[in-house]
Amino acid sequence: MHSFSCGLDLKIYRSIFRENYLRAAKFLKPDFIPCRVILTRAMFYIYREKLVEIIKKYPLAFPDRDPDEIKLDKIPRDLYEDRYVRDVFGTVWRYRIAGLGPQPHQYPLEDLDRVKDWSLPDPEEGYPLGYADPKPMISWEELFNYFDKLKEQGRIVAFSLHHFLFQKLMDVVPLNKLTLAIYRGDEKFLIALKKIADYQYGLLKIAKKYSKGIDVVLFLEDLGSQTSPLIRIEHLRKYFLPYYKKFFEEVKSMNSLVYFHSDGMIAPLFDTILEAGPNILNIQDLNGVENISAKLKGRICIDLDIDRQKLIPYGSREDIYRHIQNVVEKLNTENGGLMIHIEVYPPTPLENIEYLAQTCYKYCLGIEPK
Repeated sequence: MHSFSCGLDLKIYRSIFRENYLRAAKFLKPDFIPCRVILTRAMFYIYREKLVEIIKKYPLAFPDRDPDEIKLDKIPRDLYEDRYVRDVFGTVWRYRIAGLGPQPHQYPLEDLDRVKDWSLPDPEEGYPLGYADPKPMISWEELFNYFDKLKEQGRIVAFSLHHFLFQKLMDVVPLNKLTLAIYRGDEKFLIALKKIADYQYGLLKIAKKYSKGIDVVLFLEDLGSQTSPLIRIEHLRKYFLPYYKKFFEEVKSMNSLVYFHSDGMIAPLFDTILEAGPNILNIQDLNGVENISAKLKGRICIDLDIDRQKLIPYGSREDIYRHIQNVVEKLNTENGGLMIHIEVYPPTPLENIEYLAQTCYKYCLGIEPK
């Protein structure tokens, strides 16, 4: 376990964090469990200076946040908005609460009969931003310059294919029509899937040109609802698994790690996903800590998403401490294989954010919190 000093420089810690992140993913005996509290922008609209004080008090729990770089004067005080943006796939997104993600307002493939005329940009035109926020696309030069800054700061360089295949299909086709088309093996669904996959693969091939090296490639692919997968195992295997294998092999040829994310209850899909060969699986604890331990512990690095619906906003200090302690005891191994991901949304009270930071210190870093 690292011996951290109170005055540890953030850049030094970020470098240490990156090293241990990579070691945890590879089961190479990290010195601590990588743990981070992710503060969504909406939280700064609500708590402002009070939130910055918590970051200053527990900086190692917020490796992605430098309190000296947070510009509160640029954060409006009005939490509510109503704006629309169109992304490069043709989806129109509607934002209702500032700092939170939008919902699809218009689907380019509301009718799958439109798929043959549906076209995507040339990947060379630029990198598409998730939800087209703050704009639909940036240049590759801008993205690679951002990677350079991450390198300079000692941080993890991650390339994201935001909403990969199944989840991107949900962005462009209404879910009820999509699930029926998948069930039927509809040719129009297969055309849409191939167009998305070809575009995403083109983006990955350009990202591969970044000469200084990408640490991890993120595949964001929500496959679950609150209670079950949104797709049958046989359909995941038939239509999506071949693409997963192709993409993951390409990532590994870059000497990068494959990070696969899915929200929801996806336990029945675990084995199929692992067959594709990801290095890190980011899942929610609603899959059950005991169940995750039985099915995944030691087989793949688990980046566990802590319950943001009940525990984080409504749990007591004791609830939060007990849960994180249980996660560490049940899922960590002596060689690593565990990370903890804590996303914070309204209406989480300020004290719970502090409790979450304290659990990172106590159970992941081995530091008794103040």
